Amino acid sequence: MKKILLLIALLSAATVFAKAQTINIYLPDEANREYVFILNKGIDQDTIQKGHIPFAGNITIQIPEKEKGYVGMGSLQIKDRSAINLIVNHEDFSMKIGDDKKYQFDNSKENESLYSIMQSGTAPPQDSTLYAAHFVEFIRYIQDLNKTVYQGGTLMQKASVRTYAINRLDVDRLYTSGIWYYIIDGLMRLSADQEQTGDLMVKVLKRVKSQEVFEHLANNLVLITDQFGWDDAFDVIISYLQESGRIQHPQGQMYIAFAQAKVKKGQPVPPLEGLKPSLTESKANKTLLIFNSSDCYNCHVQLGELIKNYDKLNQMGIRVVSISSDLNEEDYEIAKAGFPWAENDKLCDFEGFAGANFVNYGIMGTPTFFLLDEDGKMIKRYALFSSIDFTGDVSSVE
Repeated sequence: MKKILLLIALLSAATVFAKAQTINIYLPDEANREYVFILNKGIDQDTIQKGHIPFAGNITIQIPEKEKGYVGMGSLQIKDRSAINLIVNHEDFSMKIGDDKKYQFDNSKENESLYSIMQSGTAPPQDSTLYAAHFVEFIRYIQDLNKTVYQGGTLMQKASVRTYAINRLDVDRLYTSGIWYYIIDGLMRLSADQEQTGDLMVKVLKRVKSQEVFEHLANNLVLITDQFGWDDAFDVIISYLQESGRIQHPQGQMYIAFAQAKVKKGQPVPPLEGLKPSLTESKANKTLLIFNSSDCYNCHVQLGELIKNYDKLNQMGIRVVSISSDLNEEDYEIAKAGFPWAENDKLCDFEGFAGANFVNYGIMGTPTFFLLDEDGKMIKRYALFSSIDFTGDVSSVE
């Protein structure tokens, strides 16, 4: 019986091995160097294989069965050398360096097509069935996008790259290209208008077919908008994500983002646990909430600006309430000693980001400001003190 089970196990292993894609690479000049072979997935890189190149310079890369559907760029990263990017597309192929120091391929139409352009500048006949053709198009689009975003493009150029993103950008193929970050980052910087940026990215999201790609892009957009304090863009994007129904079980940052989306402009904010008098009992003209942490450098900067302007805010009838994510009571006591607002308006439950107030407000990072009206309804959320419009004239408190 044991022999039969062993035979079955060996046959199963042989079946998996037979299905795995094989890439044979011959690099004798790189013998004994450390290498890693990775596959690209959005901003992530999955390590497939690593080790030392043998003395003879031969490497056999096995693409595992679980990645059999992968179509995109793989990268052979050799220590102290430039990465060698290869298209992985179900082909068993081999690669070597010829006498002319150019990469040569056997049995890989994809890589032959790509490297004919990269090494010889010779464009093969257009074949949209090849991933190589889409990758080259991505590279050209990055060039147009960079010129528009970083070199001051015209309105017509901006409209052109925006229209391409809405109607033609293949986000599903971009996911495995290794240049995902550069295009998504460029699109997020294309317009100074946050709502327009959010609208653009919603249109891009709507064209994504793969659920894996959709969730990855959604998470990227949540992180970017939070990192830069682009709250208007965040509101547009997160509203669509909730309405789409494509993220049924939000986790991690997305879970927090969905919670944050419940705190909406013009609506009453959640009560703050431990605050007396409460937000609804307050007699203030407006209330400024700041979620902060003692070990956050930018919090120190923003709190410094707030403290410098506190007397002016107090004269304007603006109540300031700080909510800290500190875990250490001694650190918190030292920090809050420098806050000039009322002692009852300095809150900390020493539970960090897991504290009730941080969870109820969906705080993903500190500092985060909320400006409330006299009824405790949110006017707007901010990441920087200098961005806050207290009276319609920001300069009045700067």
